[in-house]
Amino acid sequence: MKSCRGLLVLLVLVGTPTRASPQEDHSTMTPLQPFQPVLSFAPPSPPIQKKKNSIGWCKPSYRLLSTQLMNAKQPTNCEFELQELRAQFQSFLKQNIRPKMLPKQTRQEIERYMEKILCDCPSPVRLKSMADDSARIMHGNWTLVFSSENASLGDLPRDSTVRLSMYPDFKCDFKIQFEKSLALKSLTAKSSYIVDSSPMTAGRVTIIYQDIVFDAFGFKSFPAGFFGILKGRAATIETVWFDGRLWFERGYTNDGFEYYNVYMKD
Repeated sequence: MKSCRGLLVLLVLVGTPTRASPQEDHSTMTPLQPFQPVLSFAPPSPPIQKKKNSIGWCKPSYRLLSTQLMNAKQPTNCEFELQELRAQFQSFLKQNIRPKMLPKQTRQEIERYMEKILCDCPSPVRLKSMADDSARIMHGNWTLVFSSENASLGDLPRDSTVRLSMYPDFKCDFKIQFEKSLALKSLTAKSSYIVDSSPMTAGRVTIIYQDIVFDAFGFKSFPAGFFGILKGRAATIETVWFDGRLWFERGYTNDGFEYYNVYMKD
């Protein structure tokens, strides 16, 4: 939000005729211009420019779009795209296909479906109501099934599986599982979470790490001192679309590039 500007002071300079000398020709004097009333002290508004994001989608701000529509439940016209996404994501889960394993053509196809949904279909679940009834609609196990190419989790190994387990009393586990990455099988951040319902940030989920544990060398739930610096730190999930089965997140990399993650409920 831009800061308020200071008061604008308008100075209207009006010339005052001087006494003419006998030698001056009064016919050449410039008459005073009539005073023009000031209708507005605000500068003219610049034209709104819709900027494409990093993957060429149509809206300048999906947060703004979601906020505007979170109180207006409208019928969707994206059934085909939703059915295709659900079918593909379910297939990925059955075949243990991770987001980084997807070929470029499949990734582009999924992005086209997501573009249609985010541009044309409001979230079936109002973002401000996600926190209702102790966030009950979020309870369950969620698996990351898709990430855009520049997602923040892009540095993870190809065999990584990211899972979110959301529990009552605003407790959750953020878990990363590995298939063949050294001797490390999984890393779990036992956490608490907060769901925002305020108008401008409705649906934002803040995850606060409490304890970091891992499964390695046959030891399970052994405190990971190496990751102790993460304790007490927080991560956010900026929800832009949610229907109780699919969960769309938007975020930005440190370089300012926009990315999207999709979680699917087991």
